[in-house]
Amino acid sequence: MSKRLICSCGYELSFPTQFCLSCGKRNAFACGVYVNESFLYSIFIGEVEETIKFKRYEDSVRNTYEILADKIYERRLEEIYVSAFNEVLLDEAFSELEKSYFPFRLYRTDIFGSFEEFSRRLQLRIKVERELPKFEARAEEKIGGSHSTIIGGREGYNLVLRLASSPYVKKVVPGVIEVGSGVGGGVRMKLTRSDIKGNLRALLIDGNTVQQVYVITTARNKEEGEEVLKILSSTLKFS
Repeated sequence: MSKRLICSCGYELSFPTQFCLSCGKRNAFACGVYVNESFLYSIFIGEVEETIKFKRYEDSVRNTYEILADKIYERRLEEIYVSAFNEVLLDEAFSELEKSYFPFRLYRTDIFGSFEEFSRRLQLRIKVERELPKFEARAEEKIGGSHSTIIGGREGYNLVLRLASSPYVKKVVPGVIEVGSGVGGGVRMKLTRSDIKGNLRALLIDGNTVQQVYVITTARNKEEGEEVLKILSSTLKFS
């Protein structure tokens, strides 16, 4: 006889990560989707981990993604970390999930050679996110330092503001500005590395002008800092 699945409120669940229709509790707090040429996988991370997979047929890819989107909605998850075996399949996953009727926020992760590798990295990332302290303050109040100028005009300021809006960021400090020999490329932000304390270094780039930006995070060591770097990189690229 299978074991009954019960929410903490006493409501019976059909599967362990189901959203509770009685008390409104989310029994999953993260979702990852991974695609290779044969299967679509989704892992739901909660007090337990639950994985589902679908056979990927070329002539019914869209229908399979629609079914997967329904499964994600049953858990009331709004953020999805997406990976795949290669860039083509990753583009496919993004394109199809963006068509879903439910407004998911999609975060593009690295390419992984297997679902198991992706799952391990995602679980580590979620663990770090949930254990990291959060710093709650208005994004504008987190921007400071001796250099008041931010290059790139409104675009540059918005990129700095986007960094500062993260609960894992305590302060963003614009630094020195240098003019190089490069040309073009528009305004962009590049996060480069974490130091041993978990704080990050970034470069704000506007054509051939580069400004150093220091990001003070809530991370407590280099490992946590590297995870914050990945979180912020996703935020910069897809928010």
